[in-house]
Amino acid sequence: MLGISVATLTTWGLRLAIAAPVIALVLLALFRFGVMDFRLPLLGVALAVLLAIVALLMGVMALIGGYGGDGVYTQKAVIAVVLAVVVLYAPLSTLRKGGNVPPIHDISTDLDHPPVFVAVPALRAASDNSLEIKAEVQAQQKAFYTELAPKRLGGLPSDNFAKALVAAEAMGWDIVAQDASAGTLEATATTALFGFKDDVSIRLSADAGATKVDMRSVSRVGVSDLGANAARIEAYFAALN
Repeated sequence: MLGISVATLTTWGLRLAIAAPVIALVLLALFRFGVMDFRLPLLGVALAVLLAIVALLMGVMALIGGYGGDGVYTQKAVIAVVLAVVVLYAPLSTLRKGGNVPPIHDISTDLDHPPVFVAVPALRAASDNSLEIKAEVQAQQKAFYTELAPKRLGGLPSDNFAKALVAAEAMGWDIVAQDASAGTLEATATTALFGFKDDVSIRLSADAGATKVDMRSVSRVGVSDLGANAARIEAYFAALN
């Protein structure tokens, strides 16, 4: 097929399918252990995706070209295709979701008076994204995340603060600061794959005899959060239930 033998397609398709996740996992591990910053691992993931695409094409070509032939080559080609699909699923799924959201990384349930960060700034590097409120970012959020709103709970903030803290801990976040009297809570969330740090500020306030829970979630790095911060707010509010 195209002058390339089925054996060659199968062999190299399988090699590339194996190399793709190995490259990505090694670089991600080095990043998680603090050996390097996130840029090289991101390039590594991009390389892994490229290798997986080539491996997938070679595997499919081998399956087509070797149809009815040597069963060993067929088995290897199937393995290459399956490995390539597994490698491609997560990044392509993330890119698909990210392409449908605005390129912002600061999300709040209160655009007029977003929850502030008091303790978190001391943990952030000078190169991290700014915590400054930007009108253009708020405008994009308002236009896209139309259903994002504060959470309302029965009872006063003092009655609900312990519940809010437990829910934050259940999310797996690192609690940075808490003030029950002020009804404020700050935490840091770490993403599962890359280990990126996103900061969270939660504010409980009295509202007509009940409690209004506002939350702000901000990514430290990257222009777009690919929808992660809004999803985090929704997940936390669901945990409060």
